[in-house]
Amino acid sequence: MTTTKPGAAVAVTVIALGVDMFLYGSIVPILPKLPAVNGSALISGLLFASYAVALLVATPFVGVWVDRAGPRPAMLAGLVGLAVTTVLFAGVAGGSLAVLLIARAAQGVAAAASWIAGLALIAATHDVERRGRVMGLALSAIGVGVLLGPAVSGALADAFGTAAPFLVVAALAVGDAVARLILIKPVPVSESQTPLRTVARGPNVPLLVLLTAVGAASIAFLEPILPLHLSGLGLGGTAIGLVWSGEALVGTLTAPLAGFCADKLGPGRTAAIGALLAAVGFLLSGMAATPVSIAGVIVVGLGAQLVLAPTLVLISVLAEHTRPPAYGAAFALYNLAYTTGLAIAPLAAGVVARVVDVPTATVVAAVAAAVLAVVTFSRRVTDCRRSDAAAGKA
Repeated sequence: MTTTKPGAAVAVTVIALGVDMFLYGSIVPILPKLPAVNGSALISGLLFASYAVALLVATPFVGVWVDRAGPRPAMLAGLVGLAVTTVLFAGVAGGSLAVLLIARAAQGVAAAASWIAGLALIAATHDVERRGRVMGLALSAIGVGVLLGPAVSGALADAFGTAAPFLVVAALAVGDAVARLILIKPVPVSESQTPLRTVARGPNVPLLVLLTAVGAASIAFLEPILPLHLSGLGLGGTAIGLVWSGEALVGTLTAPLAGFCADKLGPGRTAAIGALLAAVGFLLSGMAATPVSIAGVIVVGLGAQLVLAPTLVLISVLAEHTRPPAYGAAFALYNLAYTTGLAIAPLAAGVVARVVDVPTATVVAAVAAAVLAVVTFSRRVTDCRRSDAAAGKA
């Protein structure tokens, strides 16, 4: 039976994640222009959270499906959700809040299929020794999507209106569909399946899930409030899009390096450094000086990638603790943690920014990130001591 080649698995996953995050990021610079948002941080937060909530709900079902049927059916089904999302956004980007929320939810369902099936496909076609670098490449695709999405969206929206960016997404979706149909072949699936609850009892799962959620939350926290903040400082849609593109560029360049550091230096140290950088970035992003605020956004992006890359590798390794390897369940666990961060952070940011202000909201985020850095460093030392003690007993 012809099966998916490693190179094809990487290519199709890179394209799928890149297109998904292009669409995800396209809405960032046009938030101040959307009549349905009307400058409300809370409504903006709801718009971002709807994507994450739908992804969160769909994830367990997609994980089971991938383990039973292989990655290909889920990857192809994800095209339907992507098509629905694109049509809805292109048709009503300037109108109803309810329809915008439905469009974001449809994108979340499509993303669940793309993320879990794509990452499981990579894990199933690559040896564990190479997985860190390959997963770093997949994260780079996410960075490229977010890099181009805001920049293209902001410029097109300023020139032609808020519906224009989603016509570009429609063209990208066609290319994504062709890649999935041609490159993905059947992957052998074992008749014996490992449930998600078994994978969730693996070593260090609570800490790994926490890091994954915080890495995602670091990115998502600023998305609903900083565009409004930067608009208040005088930036237009094109400039706001370029700010997020700058953050994504840093993430794109950092992701492969972060995966390499996780392989060589250890995931705990890499993630702790990333959390500390994110804390500094949050403090800067809420400042009234435009250049300082922009610098803060970029530093947060750098820190988030350092947190996410090692956790992605470690969660993939969880699949190897069971026989047969439960790739779908392991990456379902990763997606549950990631989307929890995506769901909570925008709502928290919107609520805090509405009750007080943006600078206070970013200070709260900075404190949380700093605490995580301390906890991660402490946990790493504890694990090392336990390993040494075990070695001594042996």
